[in-house]
Amino acid sequence: MSRKIQRRRKPRRSVVIAAVAAGILLAVWLGFKVTENGVFTVIDYSANPKEIGTWKHYGFAAAKLNALDPDTPACIENESGKVVAIRSGVVDFSGKPVTENTLYTMENGEQGYLNGSYGVDGLYLGTSGDGREVKFQMAGTTGWVDVQDVSLRFYSDTVRLSGYSRYQDSLVHQVSTGLDGQEPLAYSIGSCPSFIDPDVFYFSYDGHWFYKDFYTMSEAMRTGDGRAVNEEPWYNPWQFTPHRTLSSLTNADGNAALAARGITRGVSPEDTWPLEAGQSVLFDAADLFSKVQQEDWMNARMMFALAMNESGAGQSEYAVDRHNVFGHEAGDENPDAASGYPDLLACVQSHAWDWLQKKYANPGNEVWHGSWFGDKGSGINVMYASDPYWGEKAASFLYRLGFEPPELITRDGSEETPVYDRPGGSVVYVFAGPAMLVKTGEARDGYLPVRSEAPLSEGKVDVEIPYEETDIVWIPEKWAAAADSAAES
Repeated sequence: MSRKIQRRRKPRRSVVIAAVAAGILLAVWLGFKVTENGVFTVIDYSANPKEIGTWKHYGFAAAKLNALDPDTPACIENESGKVVAIRSGVVDFSGKPVTENTLYTMENGEQGYLNGSYGVDGLYLGTSGDGREVKFQMAGTTGWVDVQDVSLRFYSDTVRLSGYSRYQDSLVHQVSTGLDGQEPLAYSIGSCPSFIDPDVFYFSYDGHWFYKDFYTMSEAMRTGDGRAVNEEPWYNPWQFTPHRTLSSLTNADGNAALAARGITRGVSPEDTWPLEAGQSVLFDAADLFSKVQQEDWMNARMMFALAMNESGAGQSEYAVDRHNVFGHEAGDENPDAASGYPDLLACVQSHAWDWLQKKYANPGNEVWHGSWFGDKGSGINVMYASDPYWGEKAASFLYRLGFEPPELITRDGSEETPVYDRPGGSVVYVFAGPAMLVKTGEARDGYLPVRSEAPLSEGKVDVEIPYEETDIVWIPEKWAAAADSAAES
C-alpha cells in the first residue's frame, strides 16, 4: 500500500520579513537600552516652555542642543540637575579652595593641573559623549575636566570674563577674579602687537589668537575656522623667550624695578618676616643673578623677574626666613614644605642648576615643555605652577625690567619639531608641542644653528656638565623662513 507524501508548506515571505524586522527592531532596542548613559534634559531659557525634551542618551540631547543658534541660552542637565553642556559660554573653575587644584587631561593624554583661584574662566568647547567630562581652553592649553569639578556659565554682557586690551604701548591682560562683577586683576605683559586697536576689548583663551566678539571666538575654536583679528598666532616674546639666552643685569637695574613698587632698602641678617615697608631681600641683590648667569648660562633678568613674581618682590615669608625667592617646593596643598637655603646666592644657584638645567630646561625630564616662562600649553608654566597665568605674570616683571627679547623662531606645535646635532645629522631631542628657538649664526647646507635647551656631549644631551656657548643644535632653514613670513604678515 503506497503512502502519500505530504510536502511541508513554506512560510509566507511576508511572515519571514516580519520576523526579521522584529528581530532587527529588538536588537536595535536592546542596543539603545544597553547604551543608555543617563537622563539628559535640554533646556532653552529663551523658549516657552523652557524644557525642549529629555533623552536617555547624551548624544541625542547634544544633537538637539547643537542644532540651536550659538547665542541661544540653552543647556543640558543630567538627572541630578547638574548642567553638563551649554550651547556656548565659559567654564567656571572657581568652586574650590585655594589649597585644592583641579586636574585635567590634555589632548595628548598628559595630565595637567590648575588652580581656579588664579584662573576663574576658561572657554567651553564641548562635552564628552557620556556627559561626564567638559572640554575647555585656558592659558594656551585645551583639556578635558570632570564636569563635577567645574560649573558652566552662559556668556552675557554682565559676566566678567578675562580678556586683553591696549594701554599706550603695552598689552594688558585683564584676568577675571569672579564672573559676577568682581574687579579683574590687570597687568601689562609686553609690548602691544600692531593688530590690537585702542579702546577695544579682545577675547582670547590661548593668548595667541584674538577676537573682538565672544561668539566668533567660541565657534572658531570649536571648528578651527579662523576669523581672528591676527592672521598668524602671536607669541609674546617676554613670555616665550628661552632661558638659554643672556642679558645684562646690575644692582641698579634691579633696584629701579623694586623702587617702582616702593622698595628702597635691603635687609640685615637679623631681620625676620614680616619686613618693614620698603624692605626686600632682592634689593642690592641683582648682581647675584648675573653671577649665576655666568656660571650656568641662564638668563639673569628672567631669573630676577621670576624671583620678583614668586616672592612678592622679595618680601614674602619664605624669601625672608628661608632665602627661597622661587617658591621651590611650596605646593598649594602644603606651602610650608617650601625649601630653605643658607643664603640667597645658594637659592639662585639651585634654581639655575637643579630646577632649570636638570628639570625644566632638560629635554630628558618629564616636566620639560620648553625653558620659556610660557603658559599651560608650553614652557615652564605647564608643570611648575598651578596658576595658569604664572608665565604671563613673570613676563610682566620681565617687561618692566626693560628686557629686550631676542628675535624668536616660533613653531606653533601643530607638528613636532626635531632638532639635529649637525646639518642633516641625528636628532638630539624633539619639541612635541610649541617650540621657541633663538638663532645663533648663519645657515649651512639648508640648516640653521639655534641655541640648545641643554648642554651637549658628543651630540647628546648631558645635564651633568656645564652649558657652553658652543652648545647649539640645527633646524631646517625653511622653518625660519616660514616664521619670518608669518611675522611680516
